[in-house]
Formats: sequence, structure tokens, C-alpha cells
Amino acid sequence: MKPSKSGPFPELAAHLQGKRGLITRRWLRAVRSDPAIEPAGRLTTGQLVDHLPSLYEEICTVLRAAPEETTLARLHSDARKHGRDRWLRGYQLDELFRELNQLQRCVQQATREFFAGASLSRSAQAGAHQLLEDLFSATIHTAISQVIDEQDRRIAATISERDRALAAQQKSEERLRMAASAAGLGIFEWDIPTRTGVWENRRMFEITGQPECQGPLSCQAFVRELVHPDDAQALITEYTETMRHGGDFHTIFRILRIGDRALRIVEMHGRFSTEQGGFIRSFTGSLADITRRMLAEESLRETDRRKDAFLATLAHELRNPLAPIRNAAQILKQISADLPPEVEWARVMVERQCAHLTRLIDDLLDVSRISSGKIRLQREVFDIREAIQSAVEINLPTASERRDRINVSMPSEPVPVDGDRTRLTQIFSNLLDNAIKYSDDDSEISIVAAVHDARVEIVMSDRGMGIPVSQLARMFEPYVQLAPPEGRGQSGLGIGLSVVQNLVGMHGGHVTAASDGVGKGSRFTVSLPTAVAFTTVTIRTDEPAKQPSRRLRVLVVDDNRDAAESLAVILDGHEVRCAFDGEEALSIAQEFHADAVILDVGLPGMSGYELAQRLRRLPGTARAVMATLSGFGAPEHLVQSREAGCAQHFVKPVNPETLIDFLRNCERPML
Repeated sequence: MKPSKSGPFPELAAHLQGKRGLITRRWLRAVRSDPAIEPAGRLTTGQLVDHLPSLYEEICTVLRAAPEETTLARLHSDARKHGRDRWLRGYQLDELFRELNQLQRCVQQATREFFAGASLSRSAQAGAHQLLEDLFSATIHTAISQVIDEQDRRIAATISERDRALAAQQKSEERLRMAASAAGLGIFEWDIPTRTGVWENRRMFEITGQPECQGPLSCQAFVRELVHPDDAQALITEYTETMRHGGDFHTIFRILRIGDRALRIVEMHGRFSTEQGGFIRSFTGSLADITRRMLAEESLRETDRRKDAFLATLAHELRNPLAPIRNAAQILKQISADLPPEVEWARVMVERQCAHLTRLIDDLLDVSRISSGKIRLQREVFDIREAIQSAVEINLPTASERRDRINVSMPSEPVPVDGDRTRLTQIFSNLLDNAIKYSDDDSEISIVAAVHDARVEIVMSDRGMGIPVSQLARMFEPYVQLAPPEGRGQSGLGIGLSVVQNLVGMHGGHVTAASDGVGKGSRFTVSLPTAVAFTTVTIRTDEPAKQPSRRLRVLVVDDNRDAAESLAVILDGHEVRCAFDGEEALSIAQEFHADAVILDVGLPGMSGYELAQRLRRLPGTARAVMATLSGFGAPEHLVQSREAGCAQHFVKPVNPETLIDFLRNCERPML
């Protein structure tokens, strides 16, 4: 619609230009107070007035001169911009119309105010009002047309996007089917309302043995004719639970192939498709024959079990000869306090090497136990400083031999942690052993413990050979080991740090390694959560060795003659008899009423557990205190010892002082 050619009205245009601020304020109040223009409440004043100045200026321009076609092009352009802006801001057609109509009313009001003070004819006034009416009509029409065009384009784009999405979905489904076929997956679909099989690909027929000519299996036929009877109910339960609660379906079960009845293990994935209103339409799934994979995994598990059994047996066989060797060193110590220097050197060397070999065996077994989840922490709340101090005491002889200085800085107050005292001591001992191993002689090693934000950090630093940057990320992997310093042979198995990382993780902490490079030392930081308070208070004092308070009758049973006889020499403060198998022990027990029995678990013909139970049934040893000695130290072995009625389970090679203390604490009166 073109505006009428009634102008020009330059005086009116000048008046409207001067009243632009007043008109804008009136318009803003009208728009914001109109509840039918809902989007206006979300827009700022700047966003509302965005295109108003341009529209207003073009209307005044038309009022100044005759409205030709060329003079209206800018007005139409501004109207289209305004319409697009309002569409993008969520305006509906009626909201856009009411907003521009409010602007027209405000301009017409200002025009009436102008004519009230001007001496113009009624026809001139009517012409001006008509011109404004035509201009706003054209503006509103153009803006609304722009909104309609935008909506049409959006609808067309949506339809186009839908078509493209459908085409892409079809291509995706085709690619999925090709990929499933290439991966050996059977694909199928079951119709839920009719309980029929809708479709199966060729691989599905191959897995199930169902002839293609007979068509796809229904869900009932699948369970009835194919699934192993022992697995059918579990499959049905899982299927119905997923149907009821939604989500992805996944399970593994056995089938007996149709035709040859071959046993296969399959894995099923699937999902229920729902229509509007939550109505379940179908179930689409995939089936994979994983028999080979499961057999391979079982073979690996069996290999792992055999490996664990081998390591346990190896540890047992290595610990057996260590026991008499360590006993021999203890006997040399008991013979005289003033041994010749050469003999004392040999005795200390034997003890040190026994301790080193024992640690290697323990670390090797710990790697296996950790990987199989067999380690159980014996937790207690205690002062972490005690574990650090114990680790220093364990490694002090080696450090002294190499003239290394261990500087320890710890908080003056106790630091409670909830953890396994033995395992935490092992962590710090392993780290300190590494620091000594990879440092030159006459070096300094520092241990600094500090509490920060409910965590205790223990930093162990050395000035040794350092860690190459390329190796830092792999330091905690099993069997990764740096080359030793020049002049020293390879030592250890490369599993100590792996054990450290796993044990720290089991305590809810973390450990990190850092180094400034080769030759610049290394730092290991252990971070552990602190406990709220102590549950028990342990006060340790170093007491001088006590002599036996009374002489006990002790029966030692071990098929390793050297181990039994050397232990008897160590326990010379008591009356000791030795037996080298279960039958001999039972025979001796008939007349030697032992107060204590120390027996080896791995006896020939009769296990130590069985022997302990039979000794309990003899009058002379029914009340004897019993302890087992074994090269096996897994938790299940400790349980077996307790079930056999033994008070203690010692892992070879046991410290002789530990056995002496055990006998000292026996309170059974002499018979």
C-alpha cells in the first residue's frame, strides 16, 4: 500500500523531530505496560529502541517532501530489519503489530498536539494524519511480511533438515548393518505387541543355527529353543527389568545352537523403542558369539592362578633354606658377644643378605597379590611418624655401610592416620631403599613430613643419579628399573615402586616422582589422608632382652632337619625335642608333654594343619600353645592356621627373637 501524496509537511516533521524523546518515552511505557506484548518484558531499553530511530527518521523525511517511490525504499528496508529483529527475539505476529501500532498512536498524539497550536485547514490536518496512517500501514505490513517470510524459511529449512536427517539415518543404519556384519554381529528386531521376530541379518542365522528359510525367531522361541535352560530365567528377568525401567540392555549367556546343539557363549546388547505416550513398540538388539574370547579369558585366568601358585611355591621353597641360615647367624651371636672380627663380619653379612632376599620374595608376592586383589589391609589409627621411624631403622644398616646420612624432619605432634602399620612401613622402607641404592656413597637423604589441609605429605629426597624425564611417567610400572650408578651391579627386581603405588592407593593416597634430570637427584612424595583422632595409643619402648622366666617343654616339627635343629639350638633356654614328620611328632608327644609346639605346615604325608588338630586330641598336648612356621604367608594360610587351633602363623625366615618372645609370653603352667 502506497501512502497518499498529501504532503509536504515540513513544520510537522520539525515538530516530531523535536518531540522524539517525549514520543519514545510514551511508547516505551505503552509497550512495557501492554501484557499482550510478552517478549518486551525480557528486552532491555536499548534492545526495544534498536531500530526505532531509523524508522522515525524515515517517516520524518517523507513528511518533509512528496512521497515518491524512491523515498520509501529506505523505510521499507528499516521495516524489514525491525521485523527480522523482532522475529529473532521471539515476537509473534500480533505482538509485532501491537508494538508498531503503539508507536503510531504516540506519533498521532504528538501530531494532534502540533495542530492544536497551528492555524492549518482541516483538510491539511486530515491529509497529514492520512499520510502518517499510510506510512505506518506500509511499515507494519512490511515488518509483518518479513516475519512471515522468516517463518516460511524456517519451516522450509526444518523440513529440509528432517529430510536430510532421515536420509542420514538411513545411511547410518546401512553403515551400521555393514559394520555389524563385518564385526560378526547378529542384528535382530522383535515386535513387542505381536511378540514376533521382525528381522534378522544373515549373521544372526549363522550364530543361532536357525535356517534362513524359517525366518527370524520370536523372543519366546529364542528363549525356548535356543537359550541354555540354566540361563533362561536370568535372561528373562533382565529383559523384563530393562523393559520396565528403560535404559540399555546387556547380558552374557549360553545357547545351544539349533540343529547341532553346540554350546556357545553369546553377548547381547539391545534397546527398547518407544512411541509417543511411552508405548513400547519394539526391541532391537545385537548378538555376538564370544565363545573364543571367553575361553581365552578363562585360559588367562587359569594361567594367572598357576602363576600365583608357582610364586607362592617358589617363595615357600626359597624361604625354607633361609630359615636355618638365619638361625645359624643367630646361633653365632648367642655363642659369644666377642666373636672374632672375621666371624662377626660373616654373621652380619649373612643376616643382611637373608633380610634382603626376604624382602625380594615379599615384593614379588605382593605384586601378584595386589593384581589379584588378595591383599587386605589390617587398619588401625596410629601415628604415621612410627612407620617412618621404623622404615629408617630397617634401612639404617645399609645406609651406614655406605656412609649415607638420613635426615628426618617430622611434626612435633603425633599425626594420626587410618592405615596398615606394616604396609605403610613397607612403603617408606621401599622408597628409602631406592634412595640409598641410586645414590653415591657418603650422600645425604632427607625425609620431610608435614600436614596440609587434612593430609600428611612425606617427601623423600636424595642427591643421587636422578631420573631421566623420559622415564618419569613409567617409574611406577612393574619391572621398570633404572640402570644402577656406575660401579654398582643391578639390584632388585624393579617392582618395589609398583608395590608402593598400589599400597598408597589402597590407603586413599597418591605418590608422585619428580627429578630435575640425570645427576640431580630425585624426590618421591607420598600424600595420605589424616585421621580424625587416635582410637588407640601405642607407646613403644626399647627394652633389653629378657631371659626366659621359666623353662618350657617345646616340640619343634620340621622336615627340614637343618631348620629344626638350628631352631632347637636357638631355644636352648628351654627343653626342646625335634621331630621331622607328623608321625614322629605324634609318637614323641605321647611321652613328651609339650607346653608349646612349633610346627612346619608343609610336612610330608601329613600337613601341619592336620598334625595340629591331632595333637589337640592327645591328653599331653591338648592345652599346648601352637604356632605354625611356613613359607606361605597369604591371608588364607593365616586363616587355616587359626582354624587348626594355632595361636600364631610365622612366615619363614622368622626372626629368632620373635619366636623367643612368643615362648616368653606363653602362660600355660607346667604339668
